[in-house]
Amino acid sequence: MVEKLRELGRVKLTQLQPSGLIIETPSGHFYDPSRRVEVDRLRITPLGIEATTLEAEHVLDIHHIDHPDKAYDDDDLVCIGFTSHYAAMRARFGEHMVDGIAGENIIIDVEEEVWPEDLGQRIGIENADSGQLALLDMVSFAAPCQEFSHFAAQSQSEPLPVDKLKAILQFLGNGRRGFLLLLGKNQEQVSVQPGDKVFVVSAD
Repeated sequence: MVEKLRELGRVKLTQLQPSGLIIETPSGHFYDPSRRVEVDRLRITPLGIEATTLEAEHVLDIHHIDHPDKAYDDDDLVCIGFTSHYAAMRARFGEHMVDGIAGENIIIDVEEEVWPEDLGQRIGIENADSGQLALLDMVSFAAPCQEFSHFAAQSQSEPLPVDKLKAILQFLGNGRRGFLLLLGKNQEQVSVQPGDKVFVVSAD
């Protein structure tokens, strides 16, 4: 079986979450995007995302299987998002919805919005330095949470009415909030950095 590559875009931003973005306070749960850490490259391993910061600190993403505070399933180790989706979010919610604010690991620069049917079952990311092609298997789109929805609507201090919250969750769904993936089987760790090409991989 021959795999066909269709170029989708290029990596714009790489980041990870050393700790979760939802914090608990006496007055409730809040979304805190300041806990994201942007890095110049990510390492994707079968166990999840890790990186070395500019301060030479080795960190694991909160979704990494070995992270001591991991509280997520093992099928959400990598998350990608798209600049086109952020353009749509800014148009609806405002300029605070900067690229990557939802905490995805990899933001890909594309002009059109990208939906599950556009991605299929697998994407590839070609390292600009080595030419190595990382294959990532699609799991599902990332379901938006209430905390992020309130952050988007700039309503963290006051709960949204049920109908408005539902409308926001629907708007952010079906991949606009991002997609969850796993490193393809039988692959060792790979490196991803801004400038890398991203492809949709399909069987010919």
